[in-house]
Amino acid sequence: MKKIFLLVLCSVVVFSCSTQKGYKSVNERDVPERYVNDLKKQRPNVEKRTWVMVDSTSYNVNFIDNGNQMRINYQKSGTQTQWIVPSEYIPSQITDYITTNYANSKIEEVSIADFKNKKTYHAKILTKKKESKILEFDLNGNFISEVIKK
Repeated sequence: MKKIFLLVLCSVVVFSCSTQKGYKSVNERDVPERYVNDLKKQRPNVEKRTWVMVDSTSYNVNFIDNGNQMRINYQKSGTQTQWIVPSEYIPSQITDYITTNYANSKIEEVSIADFKNKKTYHAKILTKKKESKILEFDLNGNFISEVIKK
């Protein structure tokens, strides 16, 4: 019973923390039907999910699947799936790069992103100027580029 309670409590905390800043939480019935149907087709066992509207054509859905915190971003240019990496599993090459090249910045989240069958790490950092940046790394932890937000 304690394990179930802790799992539910952790899920609530994860979902409340996973809503991206500046995005609007929306009810699933307000999300385009094609996105909801795609999620139900790809992940039929996911019951608890939270949707946020990024802009008028892009939506993110946050959920836990098989114990992994995940996010799927639906947009016109394609679908991006992200697996959130717990802090203890972030490759040291990534943390070393950020420490060296972005002094005094804070890692907010690291995920493995799959977009158009290309997997990379995305590290979201908050700089000392309070700017949010996303850095892209290959699966070996080598820096690729800063991701330009559209």
